[in-house]
Amino acid sequence: MRRMEMINKMSETRFDSEVNYVVCVDVDMRFADHIGVEILTEQFGTLHPGFYGGKRERFTYERRNQSQAYIPSDEGDFYYAGGFFGGTVLQVSRLTKACHEAMMEDKKNGIEAVWHDESYLNKYFVYHKPTKILSPEYLWDNGMGSPPILKKKRFLAVPKNHAAIRSNDKK
Repeated sequence: MRRMEMINKMSETRFDSEVNYVVCVDVDMRFADHIGVEILTEQFGTLHPGFYGGKRERFTYERRNQSQAYIPSDEGDFYYAGGFFGGTVLQVSRLTKACHEAMMEDKKNGIEAVWHDESYLNKYFVYHKPTKILSPEYLWDNGMGSPPILKKKRFLAVPKNHAAIRSNDKK
């Protein structure tokens, strides 16, 4: 829950004086092919491989209207993965601040969005469109196979036991 807060604080206190771009990635991933300056833009998001080419009705947006991450059923073009996004320091700072503030409002009201920070990221991107959208080749899970449309797998999920991880969260 604090990832957006940490990225925001670092963007405001450190990144601004050190770098031009911030790339935010999940830690349980590994690089498998070249990723370069082609991703750099004001703000980018990566299409979630599980929803690539899917219709809006399939997207697992937050649908409870009490949540700050709520997206109405007739809105949203794509479903973005929370594991690979970024942009300029200013844009990432704005994005992470908005997501963190929305999370804290929900927490105050006893609400946790269905997909945690990914839900808030998707809400943000509905109303603040990325200037570049990366294909799922930039965030893939080999457990999903290798569809013919996928020519490269640049950033891959490391296999993990989701049941064990989630049961530890409850303790």
